[in-house]
Amino acid sequence: MARLQVGCVGWSYPEWVGPFYPSRAEASDYLTLYARALDIVEIDTSFYAIPSQDMTRAWLEASPEGFTFTGKFPRLITHEKAFLNVEDPLRWFFTAMSVLRPKLGPLVIQLPPRFSIAVGRPALEAFVDQLPSGYRYAIEFRHPSWFTPETFAWLSDRGVALAWSENDYVQVPPVVTTDFVYLRFIGDRSLPKLTGALQRDRTAEIRKWVAEVKKVEDRVPQIYVFFNNHFAGFGPACVNLFREIAGMEPVEWAARMREEGQKSLLDFA
Repeated sequence: MARLQVGCVGWSYPEWVGPFYPSRAEASDYLTLYARALDIVEIDTSFYAIPSQDMTRAWLEASPEGFTFTGKFPRLITHEKAFLNVEDPLRWFFTAMSVLRPKLGPLVIQLPPRFSIAVGRPALEAFVDQLPSGYRYAIEFRHPSWFTPETFAWLSDRGVALAWSENDYVQVPPVVTTDFVYLRFIGDRSLPKLTGALQRDRTAEIRKWVAEVKKVEDRVPQIYVFFNNHFAGFGPACVNLFREIAGMEPVEWAARMREEGQKSLLDFA
């Protein structure tokens, strides 16, 4: 059976203080507290700006053994430069992410919705072929032209995952192209305000993908699942809803955030 890890996209949400983090939690504590409750996170900030080595080293030190980071390629590479002339930002990105190697899972190439196979195939294929070995990769396509047998074969040949995704751009076919599955639940940022509570009923979408996960859990050793905070309004609650539907125990995050033998932040409050 596959190892199934379920987490959130990002951890730096002030709205989580109270509903998820203790009421007196500071931003500098968020990752340490998150990692007491959940064992995996997708780094979202790397999409908006390439982190420094000092930053990734701090993340490494703030998380326990057995914790897993995954991360998104910078939009400078994927969206702004469309994979052309990206040698410098690619080097900077891997210089930073290499610090996380002891705890690093797949790195995700998220494509813009306008990036069709007719427009982008040569650039994307050349880019993937120059990526460093020793890392795992997943690609999230957001244009339907990519979903062809030829694309799936190309991904399989390179050991790259077709990222499964519940999003508002395209219906992604649940095709397995390597030895892991990478599933993302993405919101459209139309929620007027994040409040630290579920604001939409997305049970049907989660049930759909849990069924697909069940079909392949005996074929791959690892399945990664992530919830964007905008998917239904509160990522940690979506994690527990997925776990419930999948027949897993919910995460009691208030209890997990207390270190053994020490007072919690709530106790000091």
